[in-house]
Amino acid sequence: MSGLETITNPPVNSKSRGRNIILTGMGGSGKSTIGRHLAVLIGAGFVDLDDLIERRVGKKIATIIDIQGEEVFREHERKMLEELEGVQCLVIAVGGGALLSDEGMDCARKIGTIVWVQSAASEIARRLCKGSSELEKRPLFRDLLSEKNEEKRRAACQERLTKMMDARIQWYKQADIVLEGSYVTPEMAAQHLRESLALEDLLTVTPHRFASWHRKGAE
Repeated sequence: MSGLETITNPPVNSKSRGRNIILTGMGGSGKSTIGRHLAVLIGAGFVDLDDLIERRVGKKIATIIDIQGEEVFREHERKMLEELEGVQCLVIAVGGGALLSDEGMDCARKIGTIVWVQSAASEIARRLCKGSSELEKRPLFRDLLSEKNEEKRRAACQERLTKMMDARIQWYKQADIVLEGSYVTPEMAAQHLRESLALEDLLTVTPHRFASWHRKGAE
């Protein structure tokens, strides 16, 4: 897939259309960067679910997983998603594993429109392996830092990403819209997404190129 694609299954909940935009996809696919640019374009706020959890718990995500385990972290994600059900006018970037269940997807649909930011495993591996910082903060990839050969490290990262994507794709495909994330710039990706959301009647674009958010049926 390339560009933007609308998924017709399942349908967008009429009660949530236009309330918020939730960006899901693999870690390193560009959700947060694209989300921030989209928020500026449409005049919305931006939140990163991982950042909210870190502020709530007072620990980095990697520390939470190291000390308490992944299941505890997933519970923090679930609770934070539930708290966001009452918000409006936000672009929300969620972790790559936040919506990998019926419960997570159902909760996200109550919040707003789900967008899958889709990037190739090779592109994500390139981003994650540019330096040590991206791998260091990701518990599922941190062990790759022991490989000092940059080419071998990237190949191992790409192989792991491919396996993860294969396991997760059944959930990502349940998004309402797919955004191919490998545009020249995140700004271009955000612009394409804004235009697609407007075409799907999920945003009302003003002459000033900002968006006014509305709940369907509430006009």
